[in-house]
Amino acid sequence: MAHLATKRFNYWSQLGILTAFCGAGLMIGGVISLIPLIGKIDFSNMGSGTKWMDDFLVPQNAGRLRWMQFISTLFLFFIPPAVYALICHKKAFQHLGFNSQLNFPQVLVVLFVMLAAFPVVSALQELTEMLPWSKATLLKFKEAEIAYNKQVAVIARMDNFGDYLLSVLVIAFLPAVFEETLFRGGIQNLFSRWFKMPILAIILTSIVFSAIHLSYLGFLSRFALGFVLGWFYYRTGNIWLSIFGHFVNNGVAVTVLYFSSKPGQAVDPTKIDDRFPLIYGLVGLAAIYGLSLLFEKASGKLIDQPGEEVKMPGVQYTTNPFENDPLLKENNA
Repeated sequence: MAHLATKRFNYWSQLGILTAFCGAGLMIGGVISLIPLIGKIDFSNMGSGTKWMDDFLVPQNAGRLRWMQFISTLFLFFIPPAVYALICHKKAFQHLGFNSQLNFPQVLVVLFVMLAAFPVVSALQELTEMLPWSKATLLKFKEAEIAYNKQVAVIARMDNFGDYLLSVLVIAFLPAVFEETLFRGGIQNLFSRWFKMPILAIILTSIVFSAIHLSYLGFLSRFALGFVLGWFYYRTGNIWLSIFGHFVNNGVAVTVLYFSSKPGQAVDPTKIDDRFPLIYGLVGLAAIYGLSLLFEKASGKLIDQPGEEVKMPGVQYTTNPFENDPLLKENNA
């Protein structure tokens, strides 16, 4: 269920506000995230190629890279939709989907759906590589994956169980909270109310969700994950289910890396890319369909006009977006 904007900004205005804060968050977060680099790199060489980054991507800098990721994702994915919701809606976090209506069967089904999605994701990535790319294009795609894996190898350094728990927090949980707040609570929520076509909203949001990760070979895989997470949100309006599903996906990857690496040695992110036969992808897809029916049954009493825009109980609505503006009241006094 989606709620009307209580200050009655039109949809273009809401999109403009959200986009503006995302742009500001990208710039501000980008600058602030450089603070952990102070004393470690020569900023004057940052424009002279990628060597400065290669020199920085060493295990000793794992802590600094974790801080960089936390700061950048906080400012890009969480703060913008939170501020947008505060501006456009009186009950901001309730509007985004942060409510406590959960039950154990729901959570259990989400867990099994995300586990069933792994062979589907693997099959989609394999299909992506089978598309008729030129050798040069495919090489470029793989080079981008290698560069990304270099960063993951440092951020996910796990020499002991304490490092594992820290990686679960930094790589699995926080990104799940931050990203879902923007993509499901912010973008999909707005598109659902705007277009009156929730499935279209899920598709468009999933495209943006996948594209922003800048993974060419993983585009279809992340799109599929985004669609599943968007479905959870659409059917319940509860962002915690999407966050949990996202956390399971990230958490399994971190756990595989932890148990496949040895203390004191760099982790190998390719360990989480083990391929399943394509037939497993079809089995996983069938399992997801069956589990979605169970999800509907488990959520029946909690689903209330999914995807429809309704008035939030206990809130007075107005067609004047400036009605609560203290400067306007002062001028009219």
